[in-house]
Amino acid sequence: MRATIAALLAGACLAFVIATPGAQAPPYDLVIRNGRIVDGTGSPWYLGDLGVRNDTIVRIAPRIDAPATRVIDAAGKVVAPGFIDIHTHARRGIMEVPTADNYVRQGVTTLMEGPDGSSPLPIKPFLDSVAAKKVTPNFGLFVGQGTVRDQVIGPLNRKATAAELDKMRGLVRQGMEDGAFGLSSGLFYVPGTFTPTAEVIELAKVAGRMGGIYISHMRDEASAITESVRETIEIGEKGGLPTQVTHHKIIGKANWGKSVDTLRLVDEARARGVDATIDQYPYTASSTSIQAALMPSYALEGGRAAVLKRLQTPSMRNELQKETARLILEERGGGDPQNVQLARCDWDHSLDGKRLGDVTKGRGLAVTIDNAADTALWIVEKGGCAGIFHAISEDDLQRILRHPATMIGSDGEVPIFGQANPHPRSYGTFVRVLGRYVRELKVITLEDAVRKMSSFPAQRIGLADRGVLREGMKADIAIFDPATVRDLATFEKPHQYAEGVSQVIVNGQLAFENGKMTAARPGRVLLGPSAR
Repeated sequence: MRATIAALLAGACLAFVIATPGAQAPPYDLVIRNGRIVDGTGSPWYLGDLGVRNDTIVRIAPRIDAPATRVIDAAGKVVAPGFIDIHTHARRGIMEVPTADNYVRQGVTTLMEGPDGSSPLPIKPFLDSVAAKKVTPNFGLFVGQGTVRDQVIGPLNRKATAAELDKMRGLVRQGMEDGAFGLSSGLFYVPGTFTPTAEVIELAKVAGRMGGIYISHMRDEASAITESVRETIEIGEKGGLPTQVTHHKIIGKANWGKSVDTLRLVDEARARGVDATIDQYPYTASSTSIQAALMPSYALEGGRAAVLKRLQTPSMRNELQKETARLILEERGGGDPQNVQLARCDWDHSLDGKRLGDVTKGRGLAVTIDNAADTALWIVEKGGCAGIFHAISEDDLQRILRHPATMIGSDGEVPIFGQANPHPRSYGTFVRVLGRYVRELKVITLEDAVRKMSSFPAQRIGLADRGVLREGMKADIAIFDPATVRDLATFEKPHQYAEGVSQVIVNGQLAFENGKMTAARPGRVLLGPSAR
């Protein structure tokens, strides 16, 4: 009997020990204390603590005293939702640099790929490869209209047949089922530029019926900018889905100020019930290929062999040189060959970072618009280069940034650190908004900037569990010092990481702290509304 009593007492003591809070795992994996919480909704900041368990925010309160596996003291710092970049070309580099340091160090926790009409096709194998690579930020995709058209028709300037259009509808449908968040177009690029508006609308209808959005690099961002905005709105209106003007800007001095008109068009569309929005990067220079920027689209039809044949035909070359000179003078060249900068030339990396005027001079030619045009065509003949084009107005930039329908997107990539001379937007977009346009110039408020980087893009693509600091949401979090956050990347020295972001959390795991990337690779492939 005594043995039985002793056994019962021992069991009771053991149960008491197990039930004692000190013996349990802490109730939180992470607590962030004393932070200035900017929750992403645009509401004023407030002081509070935030508790995380696994990958989820489980409590936000004025004070959390319960124990945690890890505590971060965020006194004097802002605690914000991780930033969502709605427009990236992260296919360039994500497999080589799966940590995407340049983005995560800015507080970016989600990358959206497949913009400008260009995406992997089919989408699923690519997303599977991203998942297998174990990347640090979350990753999602749009299906590209240009890629779809190229697969069905090729780089040809003609209308689709009924059978071809039906096949393209099927590819968009498959892309949405594979996880795309919508349809992107690049109507400035081949083959998108050869697409009639009605054809784009037909593909947009497919994405719209499946819950997707339409996001477009428009046909023109210079002299025909207002017509291009009208077309983007028309595609959304007739396609029956949300529509977005991506990386909105006004190119060429003769066109500066037209953002007044383009923003009015967006306002008028919204007033009549069209869900039209904008994204933007905070730089007065754009970036694309030399051939896309400085040659007319008709000259690029048929692929590289056809382009070279045109350049080798004297009469055609003379015609193209005149048009290239006009584009340097009036549009992306900004009126001066020195406004054109080479970003990456795979056939001669000694040219990376040089200005078109200097390359022209190096060829033994006087630096004139006509000679710079000849040099641009010579570059295309040699193999082409990525370029940076300084031809955007700061006034237009700020006007677009202030607009309530504008969110932030970098249009950047994942550079291999130190290679080539990429646009600094890849390293600085989000912190540049916070440092230059919030703190220094006070163009927008801190709360509105965070909204434009988090809840707004999340709402746009239907990420119901990210973009806001709220109990039950995924723990994607950026912590930064509002007094010091800034971009260091320049057009001359782009490979410089952001400053002022102290910690970045992705799906509840610390991905960046103390100036270093951690070993965690917590990013997930995010799937769109019709994924199967």
